[in-house]
Amino acid sequence: MTETIGAVAPARKRPIPGPRGHPVLGSIREIQRDNIQAFIDAWREYGDIVHFRGPLTVNLLVHPDYVQRVLRDNYANYPRPTFVADKLKSIVGEGLVAAESDRWAHARRNSQPAFHPDLITQSAQIFKESTADMLAGWQEKAEHGTPFDAKSEMMHLTLTNLGKALFKANWGEQVSKVEPIVALALAHTHKRLTSPIDPQRFPLKSTKAFNAGLASLDEIIFGAINERRADAAGGTDLISILLQVQDEETGEKLTDEQVRDEVIGFFIAGHETVSSAMSWTWYLLSKNPESWRRMRDEVDSVLGGRTPAAEDVPKLEYTSRVLLEAMRLYPPIFVLMRCAKEDDEIGGCHVPAGSNIVLCPYVTHRHPEFWENPEGFDPDRFTPERAAGLHRMAYFPFSGGPRKCIGNSFAMMQMPIVLAMVTQQFRLNLIPGEQPVPETAISLRPRDPLMMTLERI
Repeated sequence: MTETIGAVAPARKRPIPGPRGHPVLGSIREIQRDNIQAFIDAWREYGDIVHFRGPLTVNLLVHPDYVQRVLRDNYANYPRPTFVADKLKSIVGEGLVAAESDRWAHARRNSQPAFHPDLITQSAQIFKESTADMLAGWQEKAEHGTPFDAKSEMMHLTLTNLGKALFKANWGEQVSKVEPIVALALAHTHKRLTSPIDPQRFPLKSTKAFNAGLASLDEIIFGAINERRADAAGGTDLISILLQVQDEETGEKLTDEQVRDEVIGFFIAGHETVSSAMSWTWYLLSKNPESWRRMRDEVDSVLGGRTPAAEDVPKLEYTSRVLLEAMRLYPPIFVLMRCAKEDDEIGGCHVPAGSNIVLCPYVTHRHPEFWENPEGFDPDRFTPERAAGLHRMAYFPFSGGPRKCIGNSFAMMQMPIVLAMVTQQFRLNLIPGEQPVPETAISLRPRDPLMMTLERI
């Protein structure tokens, strides 16, 4: 056998560093106990790419370059892990939220017309009316100084807006029932995703409550589908659009079950993420009175006392920056999971096929190389001048790449209108001594009631 003179062996990619953890369980206990703290601690010790051992083996990628590799540059190599998709399907079936590849692209095309810019603009009137109703109900609370749960109020408001804008349904009677169901469904699914043994396989109390809650959601959604099917004129709402979809090859229309699968993801995510973002926004404004004053001044200047319209939203620049900054500090979807189909190299490290990948906006949004004073609340970091050089994946509260959230324009029309209208009448103040704790349950919501009082303007 001969050797090639002068041949250079290929450089060996370094393994991904990370904590050793428990000999059997690895880091699963720390991740289950507090996802965010486990990821923050590991990132600070091991750097921008971290390997967690155990029954749930994952690689945390923090640097925006690595995020871009997974979500944009090589996104076809990084679908969701099968175990994640399977657990999501227990809620959303074969709909857009859990779909992959061609099925996802097909579902996205089916739903996209409901998010046409003209329809989003028309939804502004719904947002105004629902917010006005909410504010009318706040008058007595303000008069008597009654503390109230701002998180629950935002849940009620966003669910009402979602029902009227996307489904042309008035869910006033169902709102109080839906809120705890959604909270339970998200917490139960998150536990399933971080547990080595799936609790859904056992007749536990939590499993029975999850199944019963899902049945209640189905009852509401199938009721809305039946109403839309009975409307011969059709409509521009999401359910009506889906009922008109025909298979390109067979010409067949979607069944009620298929429409349900597409709708339920929007039903849950469409109000849960927006309500979480607004809840954290009120908390941060309460803690930062100068930012609240600037937002109030802008609202007065732009609107002059009238209620906002869709065309006012681009003019509410500081108000929008407040929302962007709140979602930087508390991104509603704080974790994204992917799985490498084929070997890859990221950050000089070997990423074998089959590797589970975790992207955590909560951590990346605090990276000091890209964010000055990362723990501080500074809406002006999103001015055009300061944001001009920002890495495109240093900020991704709506995910990124081809799978960027389909409802981001819906959210960014709704939230500034709500903030402006509330600010015209009230200031929300956190009750002294209250310190909200983030609950890591698919979305990043305050764990407990967000108790606040109203100060009339």
